[in-house]
Amino acid sequence: MSVSDSAVSALEGLGLTKTEIRSYVALLEGGTMTASEVSRTARVPYSKVYQALESLHRQGWVDRQRSRPILYTAKPPASALEELRSQNESEAREREKVALAELVGIYEKKGEQERPEIYILRGISEILSRVKNTVVSSRNELLIALPVGIAPYVDQVASLLGTVRERGVEISVLTSLGFPEETLTALSAGAEVRTRKMMFGGGVIADSKDVVLLLGGGGRGESANSALAIWAHHAGLASFARDYFEFLWNSRETVKEKG
Repeated sequence: MSVSDSAVSALEGLGLTKTEIRSYVALLEGGTMTASEVSRTARVPYSKVYQALESLHRQGWVDRQRSRPILYTAKPPASALEELRSQNESEAREREKVALAELVGIYEKKGEQERPEIYILRGISEILSRVKNTVVSSRNELLIALPVGIAPYVDQVASLLGTVRERGVEISVLTSLGFPEETLTALSAGAEVRTRKMMFGGGVIADSKDVVLLLGGGGRGESANSALAIWAHHAGLASFARDYFEFLWNSRETVKEKG
């Protein structure tokens, strides 16, 4: 069975070489095989096929039996892709930890005088970029208030919380009613989540010094470019925002979500 050019291109994009692709396809067609059988079926030189099969095994595409000779079996494509995705996510988290450990330190060494105290952020894209940066740069504490109007964009933030929490950051997320159950579940995987009936505005407060305050716009029926927020590296403003967050967090109208 031949594989289309588009499929080959997609598999190469996932990290496989042409030799690995031909070897995997041969196993899919032929079942359990030895390296020499794969070599004949895939028309791959024997000097290369063993290396290709071992690489496929490490990446989760094939199983092998420790027999003489070694027998290889292709994993189902869906299973192989899921394992590859899991490996890539794990590796990405490790790379992120290494990068953040150094880059955040360099960033924080910049003199305070080099940074304007307050920025005006316009449009969902610019606001989300700053929110994500504030989230991943946090070191100790992260407080997030999410009004229901920005629910369509929350998954982009929720996906970062697990990695941040692994660094020991304490994360509290306050939402208003109306969020989809799957979104609350994703948030709860990386933070303590509480919900209240009504909430005006929202924002992110990191380490009592960086704060992004959502001023409105960009919700349902509105242009994404209408969204407006401010970002400040200002301990006084962050402290004020933190006090208000704590008031809402501990009020009677706020209910703890099940983790």
